[in-house]
Amino acid sequence: MRDPAGNMTSYAEFFEHYDRHMGWRKEKFATLTLERQIWYSYEQMGLSQKMVLHRYGRGDRLDEIQSTVRSHTSLLIDDAEFLRTNAEEGMNQVYPIDGTWRGNISFAGLALLLVEAPEYPELLHKIIDIDLQRRAYLTDILFKAFIPNYSLASKYRIDKYSAVWMDPIQRSLALPAGERAQALATHMKNWCRIMRPWGWKPNLKPVYGGDNLFCDFAFEVALAVCAYDIDDSAFNDHPYYPRDLVEHYRTKIRHNRDAWRPHGAGAGVPIVTPPLPKRADLSRSKRKTFARWVELVCDGDMDATESVLETIGKPRKVEDIDELMAALAASSQAIQSDVKDDATTLLQAGRIAEQRALGDFDGPPGPPFGPARCRAGLLAFADWLQPRGYRLVDLDNDDDAWHAVVVKAEYHTEFIELSNSLKIRAREPDAVYNN
Repeated sequence: MRDPAGNMTSYAEFFEHYDRHMGWRKEKFATLTLERQIWYSYEQMGLSQKMVLHRYGRGDRLDEIQSTVRSHTSLLIDDAEFLRTNAEEGMNQVYPIDGTWRGNISFAGLALLLVEAPEYPELLHKIIDIDLQRRAYLTDILFKAFIPNYSLASKYRIDKYSAVWMDPIQRSLALPAGERAQALATHMKNWCRIMRPWGWKPNLKPVYGGDNLFCDFAFEVALAVCAYDIDDSAFNDHPYYPRDLVEHYRTKIRHNRDAWRPHGAGAGVPIVTPPLPKRADLSRSKRKTFARWVELVCDGDMDATESVLETIGKPRKVEDIDELMAALAASSQAIQSDVKDDATTLLQAGRIAEQRALGDFDGPPGPPFGPARCRAGLLAFADWLQPRGYRLVDLDNDDDAWHAVVVKAEYHTEFIELSNSLKIRAREPDAVYNN
């Protein structure tokens, strides 16, 4: 088994579900209404990609997975064509790989690094999205390194949900060739922490009554390594780095199917470095009242501030902070979690620390769990922040949830005054979490 936290029972359950699904499709699909056939085909596209990934995670032989990739590529092409022909306008421009879902990059990574046939990259090209709104710059330059006729878009939208795992690789590839390996090694040290929103956590227990199965690997890093011929010796022992896939590619594909690409050339275009978040100078800001409150919580991040203000507006008073906290949490600028949900509470604390480039914060591992671990974790986070120049502030909404934000220590007094004027009940961590 390749999955470091894998459990054969969990994998068996997945494949039993998949086999039932495919058997039912074979027997019943033709009898369904057109509406149900369309729904079923949409579901099948995601399930086909998951099936290939789970075969890799389970530890199947690479030659067996390669055969499955080819058969499921044909299945994806057929499903996409069926939807283009039968779905309503607006839903019929279907491409199974759109560049932002991690299942897409997993399937594409396995496909491009496994299948040896010279014609395969162009076959894969048929199921890659060409709609600008769903394309991503990183995946496009990686695809172009393996598909000579692949075209880049003139501009790309920023997807904040995928940027957390895409931007570090893009920044690494934008460096001089001699510096890329070390940058990717640094990224791989952070990979598990970055994957927490997608289901990774320490001591995963993917069995009945435990955690969900986390079947994912750093396929995007493997694609970058193979596309740009990067030395991976500093990180190829990472448990989630698909080392055998890279070795297969270098041995059987790089100098045969992909011999057309010069060494280290990748996509053959200059790599654009993703922009860092624009930050306002908090000491010179002209924002007032509620807008200033949000700006302080977002630590001057202009995009996050504007996003929250667009969602909430600029109220004079905030009696119920639930909507406000949801908007802040969506931009990783606040903690908002159920009172028993210690995993989400600590994950959000870690993301806030990451947003401010303060380092890694994991919190106490437990036991205890539930509310006790939440309180202990929030107290630990408050103590961890202080020497780094920040303060944790709890916000009382008189409900069964944790609400907290982080502000620079030098603006703490101003923030408390603003909170009072807006009727937002701000509290010190010691007064709340020690109870």
